[in-house]
Amino acid sequence: MRTDGRRGTDEMPNLDLLRSIAVLLVVVEHMLLALRIERVGYWQIPWLGVVGVFMFFVHTSLVLMWSLDRHPNTLGFYIRRAFRIYPLAIAVVLITVIGHIPTIQSPDGATYFHTNGIRNVIANICLVQNLVWSGNILGVMWTLPLEVDMYFLLPFLYFFLQENFSLWPLLALWAATVAYDRTAFASNVSGFGVCIPYFLAGVIAYVLFAKVKKPKLPAFLMPVLIFVLLALFMIHPAWRSGWYLTFALGVGLPFFRQIRMKWLIRSSHEIAKYSYGIYLAHAWCISLGVNYLHNDNPAIRLAAILVPMAVIVVALHFAVEKPGIEFGAKLARKWTRSH
Repeated sequence: MRTDGRRGTDEMPNLDLLRSIAVLLVVVEHMLLALRIERVGYWQIPWLGVVGVFMFFVHTSLVLMWSLDRHPNTLGFYIRRAFRIYPLAIAVVLITVIGHIPTIQSPDGATYFHTNGIRNVIANICLVQNLVWSGNILGVMWTLPLEVDMYFLLPFLYFFLQENFSLWPLLALWAATVAYDRTAFASNVSGFGVCIPYFLAGVIAYVLFAKVKKPKLPAFLMPVLIFVLLALFMIHPAWRSGWYLTFALGVGLPFFRQIRMKWLIRSSHEIAKYSYGIYLAHAWCISLGVNYLHNDNPAIRLAAILVPMAVIVVALHFAVEKPGIEFGAKLARKWTRSH
């Protein structure tokens, strides 16, 4: 069964808003830690970015299912994803290593540079550090191997759903993975097994978007839902506790009407457009504001983080990210035509 064509984000600004909130949570976490702010009330700041990553997982698996709707070819999908994620990741790793840029951030906000040698660099370039037990050269890169693992599974889920377009098998699979996570993993363990239910929430959203023809909930309630879920998670944060947050997002997103405020649509779109570069490169700018301007007042340090971030991210987008995306799409089209 095919879906109803709602497969992109151009006409769905809610998804841009979700992605923008997700990446901003990651940046805010690292900026607050750099300023030695480790707690706000009962919120433990190091968990803010984790919530943002959970939201990324839901968003990414949803939009990639729509991508498979447009181009239902498995190898073509893998080619597109490889050239979407690898060129910028490789560039950022190499620049960090060559420049010895301190981008690893300890829980107390201190930043430092660390690598375990050439094998560690190769593992980070290939995004397999979770498979070879190798450390991350950039702290935020722990999520990318998990996404690569997810890329291999999504086409199988997609083609299964085309034969059996129903929520029940997905809900059963989601419940089984949540139950397994609760029994097999400690609360402080992260890994692909723990994150499977979080990716599945995006696939559940994919099915629901096809079934919910006329969303009824007001658009302003979507950010309210996100804040409520964030607040609930931050009471007792744990790696394996994201199941209710991501499930509520996946089930809830199709029921909200789209936001209409032009300024919010435009700003969300721009942040979402550059979100991958923001996610990878913001640690460089935080290092500048923390390590080189540590004696200046917070306003100057904040400006030293945000202004270079805007310049660097835009430059990386047009020099590396966009050409990689376009080349991957061209290569995938060529493969699909010849096979």
